[in-house]
This record gives sequence, C-alpha cells and structure tokens, in this order.
Amino acid sequence: MNRPSRPQSPTSEPEGLYEELHEAFAEAALDVMPSAVPIAAIERAGRRRRRRRTAAALGAACGVLLVPLAVVVLRADLSSGQGESERVTPPAASAGPTPSPSMELAGKVRIVTPGERVEVSPGTEIWLTEDGKHWSEPDHPTQFRSVSDGNLDLSSPGVSVQESTHDGVSFLSGIFHGPGEPARVEVKTVAGYIDGTALTLAGEPGWGVWYAEVKVPQSQTPTSDSQTAGVAERVTVYDSAGGVIASQEFAT
Repeated sequence: MNRPSRPQSPTSEPEGLYEELHEAFAEAALDVMPSAVPIAAIERAGRRRRRRRTAAALGAACGVLLVPLAVVVLRADLSSGQGESERVTPPAASAGPTPSPSMELAGKVRIVTPGERVEVSPGTEIWLTEDGKHWSEPDHPTQFRSVSDGNLDLSSPGVSVQESTHDGVSFLSGIFHGPGEPARVEVKTVAGYIDGTALTLAGEPGWGVWYAEVKVPQSQTPTSDSQTAGVAERVTVYDSAGGVIASQEFAT
C-alpha cells in the first residue's frame, strides 16, 4: 500500500532564496567597499593650509605695522629737510653794515611836523618850522634860513644850496620852492649824480628842504668851508609824474 508523500514545508524554498540573495549582496558589497581613508595625507594637507593662513596673517600684520613706521620715517625725513625732494637752504648772507639814518632816508620824501628833528648823520640834524629851515652840524651849531624874510622869491620856482665838508664827506642842503608836491630830488655833484631827500611840512606850504651827503675825492674836495663850496652843480626836484618842480644850476 502506497503511502502518501509528506508535503514539503512552504517555507523551505523562500529561505533558500533569501540565503542566496544575502550571499549575492555580500559579494557585491565586497566589490564596492571603499579603500582606507588617507588620514596621513589629510593631516599633511591641513598642516600646509594652516601654515599658509598663518603666513598670510603674519604678512598682513607686518604690513599694518610697517605703514605707521613708514609715515614716521617720512615725517622725520621731511622735518630734517631730506628725502627725494630735498631742498637745500642757502647760507644766510652776512649782514652788511647798519645803515645810517641818512642812508635809510636817501631818495625819499618825508612829511614832518614843525620842530621835528631829522638826523642826517651823527651830529647833523635838520628840522623845519613855518618860517624856514633849521640845521645843526658838529662844527656849526644851530643855523637858519628863512622863507619869510624876503630873501627867497617864492612866487617863482627856485632852489638854494648850503654846503660844508667834514672828514671828506660833504653835507649838501637847501630850500626848494615851486608848485606841486615833491617826489624825487636829483643832485648832480662833482663826484656824479646822487639822490637827495626832501622834507616838507603838512599841507601845501609851497616850499620844502632837500639834503644829501656825498663823499668827494680828495682832488675835488673844496678847501673852503664857505656856504657855497662848489660840490653841488645842479639840483632838480621832480613831482610824481616826472615833471620838474624846481631846478637850479650852481657855479663850480
């Protein structure tokens, strides 16, 4: 009598399939398994990047520190007069002799008040009053020439002269009168042309005083101390436009 066969377990076939799939996946996983991570190379690359960042930071810091240093050096160079655009200051010229009052006033016109004394040179002074010219010299005390005693014809232009010589220097002065305001006095002497100085009172008095000093060569120095010694040859007073206010020739 035939016995019926035992039916197979419904789960036996799927279990075998699962095992086969597991093995297949395991083999595939082995095929794609990544290689070991290069830890050492990564560490070396990281150290290189850190060194570059450190070097860059140090360079930037040095640049920041060098900027004010450069400014300080530049300022120091500029303050000491050095640098690319260095300027050399020439040595100061030696001071010349101190000019005397007559040198300072030579060639000028000065308005003075009555009685105001003007020092021409040590010991020599001139001052004006409404009635005329006053002057004083070392060897000649106060002297006077009037403009109101009738000796001068103020109705027409004219120039007078008084002269004296001391130590080779001739002091020339006089009164001029004529229409206009003086701007320049030209004196022709035996030693050449020189500029004189004019003194006037405020307002329009119609007259003024001129003076000059000149060193005359020994051969041309007058031997007399008279009031007309012959040093001045001509005196001309000009106005600001170059016109002649008064001019006078003198015998030599």
